[in-house]
Amino acid sequence: MKRILPLTTASVLLALGSAHAALVTETYGPSVVNLAIPDNQPVLTSFLESITTSSIVDLTQVTISLELRGTTVGAGFASDIFASLIKSPLSVAPTISDPSAILLNGVGINGGDPVGFSYDGWNITFSDVAGSDIHLEAVLSGVLTGTYQPDGRTAPTDTLRPAMLSAFAGGAGNGDWRLNIGDLADGGTMQLVGWTLTLTGQDASAAVPEASTWAAGVGMAAIAGASWWRARRRAK
Repeated sequence: MKRILPLTTASVLLALGSAHAALVTETYGPSVVNLAIPDNQPVLTSFLESITTSSIVDLTQVTISLELRGTTVGAGFASDIFASLIKSPLSVAPTISDPSAILLNGVGINGGDPVGFSYDGWNITFSDVAGSDIHLEAVLSGVLTGTYQPDGRTAPTDTLRPAMLSAFAGGAGNGDWRLNIGDLADGGTMQLVGWTLTLTGQDASAAVPEASTWAAGVGMAAIAGASWWRARRRAK
């Protein structure tokens, strides 16, 4: 005997919701800057990307591409650099409670190495799902390339990494996104060549269906349920 499975209200509503659950990806930039970062300064230089046209209402992934290198070939010193990304509401000054990620923080510095890495800079993409931690990666000379996890450390010698790009998950795409960079030690000079921000998430069409859609789904489930009961009675 062929078994007939019921189509429940929950399954109908799940189907209705999943039909709109596609992710979208938006890229902002490249923002060409070509600006030198002041050497040995505790005050960070901020680069603003104000986004007002994003359709994303629920961020699932944020990546950032960054080209930051010595002002002349070989002039940079990688472990001097701190860089972070912070998002605040449009036209509102950042606060400590705003979501943020630490991209670079004294790469190579640890409990046994207070100096870190001396290579010339980066032309890389930061992604939480990359295979390697930027803090541990080095080249003998020149510019590091590839895709890496952000540093995520609040202090260079930390082992825990609480400040990853996942801090932005669940938020909207629109807002003031600031890339903050500082050269925190003497010797070596860097310039920000440019940066690109990529956002992935659900757009407004992934929101809960309107009441009329829910009602139609419930009606469909009721009709399907009645049909199942009739078929079940005939099968007895």
